Amino acid sequence: MNNTITLIKKEFLQIIRDSSSIMIAFVLPLIILILYRYAINLDTVKVTLGVKNDDLNPKISSLMGAFDKNNFIKMSYFNSKDEMYKKIINSDLKGGIIFPNDFTSNLINNKKAQVLIITDGSEANLANYVQNYSKATIENWLENSFSAKPNLQLITSDIRFWYNQDIDSHYFILPGSLAITMNMIGILLTALVISREWERGTIEALFCTKITKLNFILSKYIPYFSLGIISFIFNVFLCIKVFKIPFMGNLFILLFVGGLYLFCCLGVGLLISSMYKEQFSSSQMALSFGLLPALMLSGLIYPINSMPKIFQYLTSILPPRYFITFIQSEFMAGTIPKIVLINSIFLFILGLILFFAIRHNLEMRLEKCR
Repeated sequence: MNNTITLIKKEFLQIIRDSSSIMIAFVLPLIILILYRYAINLDTVKVTLGVKNDDLNPKISSLMGAFDKNNFIKMSYFNSKDEMYKKIINSDLKGGIIFPNDFTSNLINNKKAQVLIITDGSEANLANYVQNYSKATIENWLENSFSAKPNLQLITSDIRFWYNQDIDSHYFILPGSLAITMNMIGILLTALVISREWERGTIEALFCTKITKLNFILSKYIPYFSLGIISFIFNVFLCIKVFKIPFMGNLFILLFVGGLYLFCCLGVGLLISSMYKEQFSSSQMALSFGLLPALMLSGLIYPINSMPKIFQYLTSILPPRYFITFIQSEFMAGTIPKIVLINSIFLFILGLILFFAIRHNLEMRLEKCR
């Protein structure tokens, strides 16, 4: 019995000394609870819409006011439909509404009035929100603005879904899932490589040879980068040829930006690996700060604009958010220079920052060992 108590005490002391056990028991559940409580929102979301109004009747101004007062819609007004279309193509707007010049007069004369609702079908959930919010706002206005209540059937909505006519969610989920796949390959695999050298005691021996720290870091980047790129090409092939996901973009641009994204993911994994000397601790950190944010805060499953502002700002430093935006656009809308440029610049700069952070952290670790 005394031996059992002694062993139990030893295990408790081991738990106290081992920070990874504390992290798994308290920190990881806390992170998940915070994300599900504050960041994840399955309720209605706010969408950005453009309006092109060709109706000069003063009565329609109350309809514009109804859109402005809607808590779930953020409106922008345009004089040119081409300018509004450009904003939708660049993902600055999630949809647009065009009111013809005879919209109000037709309603007053008890004739059918048509409205055109355009939405970006590359995000099926948001496309449905655009459609439903727009129709509900117009119908509420119709009921409240006419003394003689017109028949709601008088309004006909011409709905056009761009890029995804069938509103098939697989068309944007499968390309977006490639970001999660690459994230797992880039972070989970490399999170162990440097900590493995620490555990085996080989890292000090390596730096006693003629190799430099740059040689060492590149030896960790290049093999896993090659593996990741081959995996990426294989997964893109499956999406296009096996699962029949439409691809409207350029394969070379897709491969280039995919390489930048993988460069970032490798950087995150190697930075974690350079911070911990135990593979177990590295793997737990990779799951906590690599995989979970990619799943929950990237915008693939949960809309970013439904999150509180602080979490929206947090997502702006996460590589998956930028790659998902790019790859969904590349698959469904084709190559849009603005989207390619913005996401490529961010991924390249973040990848460089992580690269130099790994080198600096490795130097600090080695200095402490001497």
